[in-house]
Amino acid sequence: MRQRIIGLCAVLLMCCVSSFLKAETLPGLAVRIDVHHVTRDTWRVDYRFAEPVTAIKFDSVGELRQKAWKVVTPGMRMNFDSDHDIIDFDGKPFRSASIEIRTFDGLAPKSYAPFNRFSDGGTAFFLAFLQGEVYQGTRQLSMLADTRLHGLAQENVIAPPPNKRLAGGERGYAYFGPARAVRSGSTQFLIDPATPAWMRETFLDAGARLSAYYEKAYQRPLKDELLIMLSVSGSDASGLSMKGGAVMGQLSYRFDGKATLVDHPKYREAVAQLVGHELAHIWQMNIARGGMGEDDPWIHEGGAEAMSLDGVLQTGLWNEAAVAAYTKQKSAICDKLGNSVDSYDGIYACGLVRFNKLGVAIVPLWRTMMEVTENKGDVYSASLIDAIVLKLRSPPSAALPSAGAGQ
Repeated sequence: MRQRIIGLCAVLLMCCVSSFLKAETLPGLAVRIDVHHVTRDTWRVDYRFAEPVTAIKFDSVGELRQKAWKVVTPGMRMNFDSDHDIIDFDGKPFRSASIEIRTFDGLAPKSYAPFNRFSDGGTAFFLAFLQGEVYQGTRQLSMLADTRLHGLAQENVIAPPPNKRLAGGERGYAYFGPARAVRSGSTQFLIDPATPAWMRETFLDAGARLSAYYEKAYQRPLKDELLIMLSVSGSDASGLSMKGGAVMGQLSYRFDGKATLVDHPKYREAVAQLVGHELAHIWQMNIARGGMGEDDPWIHEGGAEAMSLDGVLQTGLWNEAAVAAYTKQKSAICDKLGNSVDSYDGIYACGLVRFNKLGVAIVPLWRTMMEVTENKGDVYSASLIDAIVLKLRSPPSAALPSAGAGQ
């Protein structure tokens, strides 16, 4: 096969976890965020703060805000530096701010698409980019957001509700358009009508098999309803570009490229593994407390890689030769990186290698990690993994690592 398969798992999960941890460590300020769909490609976002603030600071997302955002509140401005986009009012306090946003088709490297277009004319808006931090002089606060969504006349607005276990009110994608979600049990599906038959078949089949397997293997039915969105944004570029991400309550997938029209076993394998990886993130956070942290992202991404490979093998979506070839490819990437997890590629490739070298099966390891982090309320960590690996290698009489502590 000469066509390229390009894969990207942008970490929506980590975005929301990072904001959650900030909300836990910083004092919070309530803000109402109204998102109005004004025309097909125009949006107005109004912020209303419970108390006056002197600045709003966002993490930069490539050229998104320079090119697509316009502050429309008189006297306000947006400033940019290498890492942040900052709205202020010339140092004066304010309680409200309004932004006009144009639908932006650009993609920042290793980041989520601000908008995903659907072939039915609908658009999925990534709401997490509307949240940042605020300042009252030098005092820094997290946003405790109440986000309200307002569609055009006769337009459906579809989004999972804010998860009560995330303190900041973070949201993922919201769809604005003519489609209606289709429910199957506790899961809602919003699948682009332009999705090729082979992709729809693989996507639904892999999702059903892997969800059932993860629930049984990790002994955890899903705690939250799930909204799954799949958009097919275009077929102009060569190859197959796949982007996926997970957050509590939502999975989002975007496919681009000419190869979306091609039914090939390798493309089916790639879609199945992407579904397995993103569902693994859902199960990693399928807990009442604890879970992801800002440090050691190789644990989450390498863990999802290992969980997905086990999943696709055990469900018959991949055979042993395919798993071995994928593992060999990732090991070669890790070797070139000097076995370091300090880069984007290293988080995935070397993260997988680290889990493979532990010498314990991935299911009992992650099942115990979920149990312990939920019992203690702590985040997943390298020290937690080491303690559990020691337990799993020890005689049955050994005690679980801090299991039940903190209750």
